[in-house]
Amino acid sequence: MSLEEKNLNSLTPVPVNRPARKRIGEILQEAGLINDEDLENALTESKKTGQFIGLVLVKSGKITIEQLGQALAVQYGLKYVSISKVALNPELMALLPDEFIRDKQVIPLAKERGRLVVAMVNPSNREVVDEITFITGMRPLVTVCTSIEFIEFCNKNLTESATTFLKQEISTFSGQLLEQAQELDFRQKNDAEVSDPTNPLVKLVNSIIEEGIERNASDIHIEPRPKKYLVRFRVDGILRTILDVPQNMESSFVTRIKVMAKMDIAEHRRPQDGRITIKYKGTDYNLRVNTLPVSDNREKIVIRILRPSKNISDFQALGFDDEDIRKLEYLYKSPYGIILVCGPTGSGKTTTLYTVLQRINDDIRNICTVEDPVELQIEGLNQSQVNPKADYTFASSMRALLRQDPDVIMVGEIRDYETLEAAVHAALTGHLVFSTIHSNTTAATITRMIEMGAASNLIGSALVGVLAQRLVRNICSYCKVPYEASEEEKVLLFPHAEAKRLDKLILYKGKGCELCMNSGYSGRSAVYEILLVDREIRQLINDSHSDLEIEDAAIAAGMKNLGMSGRAKVLNGTTTVEEVTRVLGVNLGGQ
Repeated sequence: MSLEEKNLNSLTPVPVNRPARKRIGEILQEAGLINDEDLENALTESKKTGQFIGLVLVKSGKITIEQLGQALAVQYGLKYVSISKVALNPELMALLPDEFIRDKQVIPLAKERGRLVVAMVNPSNREVVDEITFITGMRPLVTVCTSIEFIEFCNKNLTESATTFLKQEISTFSGQLLEQAQELDFRQKNDAEVSDPTNPLVKLVNSIIEEGIERNASDIHIEPRPKKYLVRFRVDGILRTILDVPQNMESSFVTRIKVMAKMDIAEHRRPQDGRITIKYKGTDYNLRVNTLPVSDNREKIVIRILRPSKNISDFQALGFDDEDIRKLEYLYKSPYGIILVCGPTGSGKTTTLYTVLQRINDDIRNICTVEDPVELQIEGLNQSQVNPKADYTFASSMRALLRQDPDVIMVGEIRDYETLEAAVHAALTGHLVFSTIHSNTTAATITRMIEMGAASNLIGSALVGVLAQRLVRNICSYCKVPYEASEEEKVLLFPHAEAKRLDKLILYKGKGCELCMNSGYSGRSAVYEILLVDREIRQLINDSHSDLEIEDAAIAAGMKNLGMSGRAKVLNGTTTVEEVTRVLGVNLGGQ
């Protein structure tokens, strides 16, 4: 019987510093819950993201939270408590400050013979045990809980959530402004005052950025509205409103961001670009800031959060299956040629290219990139940024890079004939060239290159393959539930296979929980198609066939188009029909 089903009086203290503890993966393997491949994949993802092995396995659906908790109990030699099943006592919660509970990841549960029963995410931390004794005057009896349940507990029970804190900061600063009967004008302050961390406005702006990092936002939008500024985060490709900034804070709020980004605070009539570098929880983040003049002499601000290169994941984590990973390996192991990634803005093209470059990044190759701008600094790559004012464009940079004895070239985007011509020339002279291009499908990319002016026979000779991709949101693994598909969903999934629509079909969706902000989704993965230029495709290109004919030939050779890839992710429980049709439309194609 688990601890949550027993009386807490039955607890007995267990030492928290046992030597030679087994690793969590080993415990789960011995219990038959995961295999060697599961553990290897989890270890790889853990190294990339910094998340614990157990959390990675839960998120991937390999184990449940309950199974992780029981494994932790074995690892530490303690009892496991499922926090959601224990009635919390407000009097006991008051014994420890909320900030201490959050920082030390500890929850007071009960009293037992003058001792305090606590659940800890890291019960081996003796210093925290000593601090609890000092604060409460009671020596704790320690149990273990999972970090996942701890996060849920904090979101539900602790009053000062991140958003609550932001609203409190707004209230505090706004109150100060009203007392002064004027806006705080940073233009009249010196650098020390502008950067004073105790200033409420500085704390507010810092907190918004930190909250964006915590929520894994790609962009922070700060938009003028009547009598306020609206702060929105783009999370998993969707904008979500976080809070409102009152109008009486507007001037100071915008000015503070401009100061951080080293912009001209007196300029309001034209767009500006700037950068901010911050350290949060020991990690450096680069922020790209852009301002845009809008009506009524106000400005809209977008802050792009560029995460460190250590967060670059592998192909499996991006959403590629084993068969298509082998196709990708065939592409990037080519000695020369052009490999293109296509899709609309925000479809993950650059992330895919960075992942490829990271895979081939070694000491025996000279890998050069030209980007607009350089989004991630990766050790081992020679990365440069275009500068049109200095006549350093994609096209001119390609010519310069060819004099740098490169083995691999990555050009951020092929925008015009001049850049395309330089890329084709580089590929035909023995270089491996990667780039992105704006087109909808792999076959349409080929016709797009011809429309830009490249000779079809040169494209056929230089092109190795094309990858088209989109990003769909994954179903939240914490609130994922099965349901029976409707007739409408079956028609969308199997438009040309009526027989398949007669069978019962079980799909999945997210109910919505605290961890996914009640959206039912958490994280994203790629929906993609990979076109390999074989002999038949090359002949079709040379003969200037249409993109539809090229696509039909590629599908006949084994290519999954975007619709097929999206349907596969719905059927395996990665995402939903609604999400795939939002990204791709209603045509999922195939049989």
